[in-house]
Amino acid sequence: MPSSSLPPPAAEVVPRLAVRDPDVWLKLVAWVTIIGCALVILTFSFGRDQGIYAVVADGLLHGRVPYKDVWDFKPPGIFFVYALAQALFGKNMMAPRLLEVLSLFGCVAAMRRIASVAFDSRTVGLVGAAIMALIQAEMDFWHTGQPETFGALFTLLGLMLTFEESRRKWLIPLLLGLAFGCAALLKPPLGGGALVCAAYLAQRERGIHGGFGAIARPVAWVTLGGALPSLLCVAWFWLHGGLKDFYWTLAEFTPGYTKLSWEGRRASDMLYYAIEEVFFKFSALAAAGVIAAITIPPLIRREREALFLSLGIIAIHVAGIAMQGKFFPYHYGSTLPLVAFLAGLGLYKLWKRCLAGGLGGPLAFFSFVAVCVPMRYAVRDLPQFFVERAQMRFAYLLRLSPFDTREAMDKELSYVADYSLSADRAVARDVRRLTRPKDAVFVWGFEPAIYWLAEREPATRFIYNVAQRSPWQASYARRELMRDLKAKPPAMIVVQSRDVFPSVTGNALDSRDSLPSFPELDALIANGYAFAHRIEDFDLYVRAH
Repeated sequence: MPSSSLPPPAAEVVPRLAVRDPDVWLKLVAWVTIIGCALVILTFSFGRDQGIYAVVADGLLHGRVPYKDVWDFKPPGIFFVYALAQALFGKNMMAPRLLEVLSLFGCVAAMRRIASVAFDSRTVGLVGAAIMALIQAEMDFWHTGQPETFGALFTLLGLMLTFEESRRKWLIPLLLGLAFGCAALLKPPLGGGALVCAAYLAQRERGIHGGFGAIARPVAWVTLGGALPSLLCVAWFWLHGGLKDFYWTLAEFTPGYTKLSWEGRRASDMLYYAIEEVFFKFSALAAAGVIAAITIPPLIRREREALFLSLGIIAIHVAGIAMQGKFFPYHYGSTLPLVAFLAGLGLYKLWKRCLAGGLGGPLAFFSFVAVCVPMRYAVRDLPQFFVERAQMRFAYLLRLSPFDTREAMDKELSYVADYSLSADRAVARDVRRLTRPKDAVFVWGFEPAIYWLAEREPATRFIYNVAQRSPWQASYARRELMRDLKAKPPAMIVVQSRDVFPSVTGNALDSRDSLPSFPELDALIANGYAFAHRIEDFDLYVRAH
């Protein structure tokens, strides 16, 4: 009987093809880490800086202009980010954290896309994203929600676009420039990544088409895209009458703040310190992964392109961090995701090597990861270790006693050095009790979150007093402050103690101790206000009638 006439075998006897993904456990661990860290980030409340951004953003949503009507000396991008968060999710502490988590997942998507093109494996990007998420969660409430935190997304989008192609030759360079231009509005050095990516595009076009035009075209489009966000920002401030104050803050006040960090220090020492920190301070797992990425032979030919591009952007970021000279952990917030991305490549290479060793290989790999993770936490200025803090935060998410409210959780977790969110809340409650909703109040200190929590309007654009306590601009800032207070006399004044920041103000005086050197304000408080009571580091004064 011809074979063609034989009946097909029964379905139950057809052998099943087992398709197994050797990376499935690696992916599962990575996704669990990312989602778990995202949930932790959602529970972060405000630190001091986040309170500043929220107050400026609230003013922005009510028609006020940053620098002119509500003052801070950070670049303007972060105010628009927080304003967007409050516009989308309401006036609450979770709003910017929701946007932060969305940004985190945007970084995850960008990393996976870069890895699929450069390494032929999305898993590489996923592993890097898990390391990034873990570092971000370990940075906790104080060092996240910062300009650099959101700048990471634009940096990774710029890197991702470098590997993309389009029939419209101008589109990719333009979008790449826009991404880095938006990053520059959050922190100017972050825009420098465009130089590295533009050079790569120019070299690629030269190899394909040759000639000067092939080099000039992508560079020109990247330059245009990079300049557009800044030009639009300057135009916005000009149209809203805030260009003068914008210029004074960023071109006159901020350079003096930066100069403080350079006294008695050498550029070479600061650069070395920044390099050491970015690769070795925040995560032992990331450090091990980067070493593996560099030392283990490439998986595919394009791997070195992504490696050198990432290192080039990191180099520019590190130079910017060294120029600032403060070395606050959050200054690395846009750079650590790039380090984590490279670490993901190295760990994936290591994983592939371990798979060749049978069952023992993956067990050895995960044992190595489990040992590395607790070797070094991203920050060490908090009263508990990360695991203990994460447990409390998950208890809050599940509304488990005694952390069934945000206030109860914050009492245990939202304090560092002289800062206490619980104290800010207590002061805000009394400000609400002792004033009317339309009253303006004034905080002589470094806690603008009190305005936001009390829902009271600041009596001055200077929502905290660094400008008046900084020698290089104190004279001008004090005159402006007194002019504001005369135009809008506050119903209540709060004076803070123990807010000492030599690296910010240039001296070791707190707000209370600096009052005698500011006789105009000292006399205003002494003659026009009566002491009510003290709450922790805050003296409350009500207007005498």
